Amino acid sequence: MQSERRRLGNRRVSNKKPLWWLGGGILALFVAAFGFLYLQGFFRQEPEYKITNLPTLQDNRFPLLVVSLSNALATSGRLTNFWVGADAIYAARLDAIRRAQRTILFETYYMTPGRRANEFAEALIERSKAKVKVQLLVDDYGTDSIPDEYWQNLRQAGVEVRFFREFDWRAPLEYNSRTHRKLLLIDGEQVLVGGAGVSDSWDGDREIGDTAPWLEFEASYQGEIVSLLKGNFLQNWAYVGGTVDLAEGVFRPEPEPENKFYITNDTSTLSESTIRMLFQVSFLAARERVWIGSPYFVPDSNTRQVLLQAKTKGVDVRVLTMGRKNDKPIVHFASRELYGELLKAGVQICEYQPSMMHAKVALIDDDWVSAGSANFDPRSYHHNDELNISTANSQLIEKIDNFFVEAWRNSRCLTHSEWENRPITEKIQGQLGLIFKPLL
Repeated sequence: MQSERRRLGNRRVSNKKPLWWLGGGILALFVAAFGFLYLQGFFRQEPEYKITNLPTLQDNRFPLLVVSLSNALATSGRLTNFWVGADAIYAARLDAIRRAQRTILFETYYMTPGRRANEFAEALIERSKAKVKVQLLVDDYGTDSIPDEYWQNLRQAGVEVRFFREFDWRAPLEYNSRTHRKLLLIDGEQVLVGGAGVSDSWDGDREIGDTAPWLEFEASYQGEIVSLLKGNFLQNWAYVGGTVDLAEGVFRPEPEPENKFYITNDTSTLSESTIRMLFQVSFLAARERVWIGSPYFVPDSNTRQVLLQAKTKGVDVRVLTMGRKNDKPIVHFASRELYGELLKAGVQICEYQPSMMHAKVALIDDDWVSAGSANFDPRSYHHNDELNISTANSQLIEKIDNFFVEAWRNSRCLTHSEWENRPITEKIQGQLGLIFKPLL
């Protein structure tokens, strides 16, 4: 009898062990998650600030404000071409690569296996075998689906390949900060800047309902701006252990007067954001319109207040963003949670319908435009290496204006009542997304 009691007692103890381990495991996961968010600055109080008495865009003080407040680099250059859509963008890149005679420098965030990546590799390999110096800087996280064999083939042909911020167990949180730039430099004489990665997704992604190419554009420049952007590339190239050769001829300044351009680099920091300041100063200077294009539109309180200020002054404030056909549903729903006060104030928020909208741009009146890799979200503000080019160049402003006009025709604008009556499941997903807003 006593042995039977001991046996039953041992069974009760053993039955408790799985529950103890399960509870301990859940607690450990909670502590780990809390610690990660804490170290990322998730609980940091966002400072509220105001910017007043800005000069107009026509005032010659305005560029000085952009340079000083957003740590921008002033330079000169010429807009030489502008392409819309995957076919035109990838054809332009391949043509530029195939014409290269001395150097090809390329920095990107995103690549996936497929036709576009294969064509890209073939063009680089052909030029490398022709004794052109090819340096490829790719983000470690954004290109993790590319097999090792792909990189081996490039290296065997003489292409230098380096990965930005590979995972390091000694500094694991740094892996959350990526390079989000898309930059192609040819012979130190031409630069192509846009938002497209190297992926078949830009041709349309049936998994997210796309039947048309993603909405995207790319621009090319010549002149002094090329040398400055080459310096930006070489800076990151140095950070990943590459050799930076500053021999004569690497930089080709062109002192003759040309159109002014302002380059804003946003490097990862939790305490400030030069990209956010660039946008805010530009919006507050607006007198007629603020047209924003951003697929991942998750504006913080400061940015929302600036847009509301512009709207109060009678400025036409519109946002072009992704709709149901998107590659990050959690960001889409989190973004929608923030639309309420903007829609109520009369800000137009329009979702592109044919496919994924991926362009990043802000058009201010008829006098100022800023385009590049930066979104209106915490990731671009505080985590990623971004690059935007801002200018009063009339040619680029006209191109971007036409880009927006065509996009509005293919977009659906939300109403405040429609936003209020969105499905409860969407609200729940949006609130869950906002919990992790600093990491989106």
